[in-house]
Amino acid sequence: MQSTTGGGPFRQDDLIVRPAASWTPGVHALLAALHRDGFDAAPHPAGYDEVWERVTYLPGDTGDLDGHAAMRGEKALRSAASLLRRYHDCSALFAKSLAASHAWQLPARSPCEVICHGDFAPYNVVLNDGEVSGIIDFEAAHPGPRMWDLAYAVYRWAPLSSGVAIKGMDTLAAQVGRTRIFIDAYGLSVNERSSLPDVIVERLEALLAFMEREAARGIERYRRNLQEGHDRIYREDIAYIRKCSTEIVAGLTG
Repeated sequence: MQSTTGGGPFRQDDLIVRPAASWTPGVHALLAALHRDGFDAAPHPAGYDEVWERVTYLPGDTGDLDGHAAMRGEKALRSAASLLRRYHDCSALFAKSLAASHAWQLPARSPCEVICHGDFAPYNVVLNDGEVSGIIDFEAAHPGPRMWDLAYAVYRWAPLSSGVAIKGMDTLAAQVGRTRIFIDAYGLSVNERSSLPDVIVERLEALLAFMEREAARGIERYRRNLQEGHDRIYREDIAYIRKCSTEIVAGLTG
């Protein structure tokens, strides 16, 4: 998610520069803590002031599922899930201390198990040789449960959506198959799998509420999202996941 102060990120030599926001100190504290604890797949924080923030550039390919064949590959899918698990395990070491000392763009969720990335989607990772090697854009980071972050990641990577027009991902069976690959690589326990569709629905409902609240505050990005019908897509996907919940759970636990 971009800052509400306007404009998007841009590259300046080996740095990524974007407008600073109220949550910038928390994001930079998170990035610094990750590197202190040995997690090397995130940008280094490179300072911020009242106007701009800077982080290091991560080399690699970026893109979404529909425009990047390698991002659709099973190697990318498995490595993305494994990297998310590694990120969660690392952020769990300091999640509670960061949660208590910083503001975040998205509301904190209970229990505070990790610092959720908040938008772990194909467009927010970098790819090298078909493997997901880094995570970018931590602007939506916030404290919460692992499942909260994992649910949104599955929604984006499967993707669990009724409007998918990508060959090989446009059926429920294919989406459930990709979901199973992702959660297997993440290491989600069998006991937790049956709750995944409900958590995805709850996560999307929370996203809708956030978008509508920010649009009502006059934040242009979210006003534009609503004008473009993003809320309609999320509502359709919520209905789709609810309708197919039994089949999804069967495919993940059977």
